[in-house]
Amino acid sequence: MSDSTPLPDDVDRLRVIATYLQLELARVHRRITEAQLREREAAARTAADRPVPPPAWTVQMNVGADPRPVAVHHGECTVGQPRVRPIARRAAIEALTAGVEACALCRPDRELQIL
Repeated sequence: MSDSTPLPDDVDRLRVIATYLQLELARVHRRITEAQLREREAAARTAADRPVPPPAWTVQMNVGADPRPVAVHHGECTVGQPRVRPIARRAAIEALTAGVEACALCRPDRELQIL
């Protein structure tokens, strides 16, 4: 394998070149670190700009002193706001089978197949 770039034969000049290359390599590594930081910040900004998707299911709570479930809603339903709490699919099924009402507007019982 032949070298395409001629190098000097004396040790002093080779050391100078090695030092220069080490400094340049350190500069390149700093630039890589800065670029990675910028990319992470841009990705974080993009993620923060995305709206949070609504929960799949919500349960509407009673207004009184006894906070018990009153109705189950589909996550995008706005009936009962702001007294709704997100719940899991299984919890929605359990609430409906335990006698909690299904919202008359969004009809979660149909989608959950509890009729």
